[in-house]
Amino acid sequence: MKVFYSRILQKAIRLNVINLNSKVLVVGGGPNDSETLKYLNFKNVVISNLSPHGNQTDYSPYVWKKLNLNDLTLADNSFDLVIVSAALHHLYSPHRGLCEMLRVSSKAVIFIESSDNFLSRLTRKINLVPEYEIDAILRDGKGGVENSHIPNHIYRWTRIEVKKTVNSYLPHSKNSFYFFHNYELPIARLSRSNSFFIKLFVTPIRLSKFILTLLFPKQANEFGVLIIKGDQLHPWLEGNLLSPELNLSYIREKYKTNL
Repeated sequence: MKVFYSRILQKAIRLNVINLNSKVLVVGGGPNDSETLKYLNFKNVVISNLSPHGNQTDYSPYVWKKLNLNDLTLADNSFDLVIVSAALHHLYSPHRGLCEMLRVSSKAVIFIESSDNFLSRLTRKINLVPEYEIDAILRDGKGGVENSHIPNHIYRWTRIEVKKTVNSYLPHSKNSFYFFHNYELPIARLSRSNSFFIKLFVTPIRLSKFILTLLFPKQANEFGVLIIKGDQLHPWLEGNLLSPELNLSYIREKYKTNL
């Protein structure tokens, strides 16, 4: 069970956005998703991926389904919650994948990815962590961009970028955002390195997690987001979420115009 993953789900439950009977779709999913959702006792879950994760398709009592995150063959608003953990960066366009999740979700989206911040840029600069996920390809010959043998760029997100992407896709509603940060240090990746210089950093990095979390929580490399789709229109719109119209009286009053 992933503690960080669980923390975000529990926040969504406390906010009454979802409950344990909500319809949940996991995209780019695998055993970690299944184990976490089972631990929390979610009942109605579909685990999906472009191909079986480790050839596993039995996630009983949950269902496994083959789905392409770039083009989910599902109706709008067909699941209460859509989740992805560490898979958006495998797409040619992570933003497109996020927008597909928003389309299929009726209430909320959760994603966990890498964070773009000062510390992550520094560690890339000194080659402690990579820009491209090459070592994953070396292990089994696939798992790169769109699950191919081409190593994917590790796309890292910022808070403002998430808001801009979501509000561009859903410009009519007042959407809400909750951000989470966690230090998931790349000990295993660094330990595999043949560089003596890099290996020297392994022990200090292990010891630094507590201090970093205490002093610089937002510099953490693991970034979680709970996006709640708004159920109210902006004041410059009227009607309903499915067919909003311009609220001309509001615009005329706001901008003192005879439009």
